[in-house]
Amino acid sequence: MRSSVPQKPRIIKVSAGGRHRFTDGRIADVLTPIPDNWDTSGTLPALDRFGLPRSGGLPRDSGGWTARGLRTLAGIFVVTWSFRLSGYLTFGPWLAVAVVVLGLVGLLAVIFAWLPDQAVRARRQRQADWVVLAAVLTALILWSYFQVFIAPDYGTDEIAFDQYAALLAVHGLDPYLHSMAAAFPLFHVSPNGYTFTLSGQPVTSLSYPALSFEAYMPLLALGIATQAAVWMDVGTWALGAVILFVVLPRRLAPLAAVVASLDIYIGYAVGGVTDFLFVPLLVGAAVGWDRFPAARGWAAWRGPVLLGLAMAVKQTPWLIAPFVVIGIVAESRRQHDLRRAARDGLRYLGIALLAFLAPNLPYLVRGPGAWLHGVTTPFSSRAVPAGQGLVSLSLSLAVGGGSIRAYTIASLVVMVAALACFAVMYPMLKPAAFLLPSVVLFFATRSFGSYLVMLLPAAITAAATTGRSPASACWRHWKWVAAGSGAACAVAVTAALTAASPMIISIQSVRTTGQLATVEQLGLSVTNTTGGHVRPTFTVEDGMTTTAFWRRTAGPAVLAPHQRAHYTIQAPSFFAMPSISNGFQVVAFSQNPASVSRTSAYVGSQWRVVLQPATIDSPVARGQDIFVRAEIVNRLDEPMHVASVPIYLGQVIYAQHGLQYSQALINRGLPGATPIRALTNSGGVATFTIHSPAGGSNPVYFEANLLKAGSAYPYGYSPILAVRFHA
Repeated sequence: MRSSVPQKPRIIKVSAGGRHRFTDGRIADVLTPIPDNWDTSGTLPALDRFGLPRSGGLPRDSGGWTARGLRTLAGIFVVTWSFRLSGYLTFGPWLAVAVVVLGLVGLLAVIFAWLPDQAVRARRQRQADWVVLAAVLTALILWSYFQVFIAPDYGTDEIAFDQYAALLAVHGLDPYLHSMAAAFPLFHVSPNGYTFTLSGQPVTSLSYPALSFEAYMPLLALGIATQAAVWMDVGTWALGAVILFVVLPRRLAPLAAVVASLDIYIGYAVGGVTDFLFVPLLVGAAVGWDRFPAARGWAAWRGPVLLGLAMAVKQTPWLIAPFVVIGIVAESRRQHDLRRAARDGLRYLGIALLAFLAPNLPYLVRGPGAWLHGVTTPFSSRAVPAGQGLVSLSLSLAVGGGSIRAYTIASLVVMVAALACFAVMYPMLKPAAFLLPSVVLFFATRSFGSYLVMLLPAAITAAATTGRSPASACWRHWKWVAAGSGAACAVAVTAALTAASPMIISIQSVRTTGQLATVEQLGLSVTNTTGGHVRPTFTVEDGMTTTAFWRRTAGPAVLAPHQRAHYTIQAPSFFAMPSISNGFQVVAFSQNPASVSRTSAYVGSQWRVVLQPATIDSPVARGQDIFVRAEIVNRLDEPMHVASVPIYLGQVIYAQHGLQYSQALINRGLPGATPIRALTNSGGVATFTIHSPAGGSNPVYFEANLLKAGSAYPYGYSPILAVRFHA
């Protein structure tokens, strides 16, 4: 901490040149003392012609500018929270107070971060950091409330299963012995939130260790059941941010507010991802984990106990344990013999396993088979591949897909390679101990974004709170191990990406829901390219969402070797219907062999229609003509100069008690006739003349669209033009 006592002016050397010259080459630095993190070797940093320091003359960062940068980011995120909440003012006008306060706090936090060290004591800066974190967490809670208020349905099966399992456990029932299917209607889970197997059936068994639902039991026991799981997930994320703030070095502590504000985390927190339950535990386990061999008392129990409890929530932390055990053996080996080092590693693992078993023991004793089946379901259920990892190449492109098992093998090879590299490159890779499992999961058949990012808070903690050792401490032959591991991974990944899909699929026809602009039926051409029988099941991928499996209404259940057949598939529900305005593709799975095939992306709408004028604000007199220009534009709003393209203009009245027929005449047609067709001129514009013989209390709504040649489905709907005709 800098002293507040005035200091003597420092004297620095300057080059003897320029307009102001001193015979002794010295100038009193009485106005702006040079920071400690600047090079004071005797000359000022060299400046370029713009007056900026040249490379080589930049300040050496001793942590001050790192802290300022992070505090600036944290303040900016507080302002961002103000913007987020402002979108909900119509739901709660009182929220304006929070919006104003957050905006001001964020701006002041940025300014406070820029004040020189002499002006702000370290204690005051720490208090300001706490204020920023409190502002972020308050905003998180408010934002989460409105997310739940607007969309109260549970977004995934995992959060619904866990709360339903907690409900069963509160009533003395073993969740592992009961189906979770009742959770779907109870928590209004969309079928798109189910986990499906390759056969197209949803997974209905509890798939996680016991702490995943026991965490919700206290709230249920208190009678708090409404959105209990969501609020617990949000609360544990907030708790994780607080713990991260406390355990990080002070110059890095503002990073906790930044991480807590990232869209991907807050979206997962309210969206049904339950990984947040293990975040506080894992962050606590990561703090100084490398000091375990020398720790005594509670310090020796904290890390493994918290890691074991994190493992009792979900399977993702399981992958961390071997890396930490290897690291502890390596740390102990630096001070003791191999036997003592191995004993320390086993001691850590034993404590972690005891902590893992503690919340699971009642269910393990009551029904060992059911419990084991439940916790291993993610590995044995043959769930459909999904996620943002390597497998997304086979789901979206004609790359691999012929062997889903190849991805599983690749992830195992990467796991072994990562462990080998971690062991021989220790301590170089020590900071990545808690993040390497995410790299492994990147190659798995199910590599959701939550698997890739939920370990980051703990990984940041581990990297910031563990000791550093020189790279020379690595095994002298580590490069050979790294090269061999890389080669093995490359072979495994290549095998997964070159296994050809067993089916060639193309979309032949599309049937839509008209003005709803969704697809409800598809015609497919499917060819079996293998020498064996294939039983395909079909689903649709719309962006990053894989819908519920579609019904096969025409086509053989089993494709014979090299057989080509036509299939008709229908959406099982409205939730499964992709928008015709966006791209989608059909994905087909088969079980023997376990594989995935896909169509190319189908984009049903490259053009759309815009109406001019866009609005008619004044009522139109009965019988008065109005002229509406319908123009074709592309996705970038560029006019398409295409002639003789039909545009259809429809009319309807959306009355309070339902749809009504209107009586307007379009292009001198019959009263109420809809839709009316007109052809575009060379500029891609069709003109419609509209008038109404009668007025009314309700406006008439006009909407134009195009018609897809061949498939004859409407698309490219224009914004609605409302016209009020008065008598």
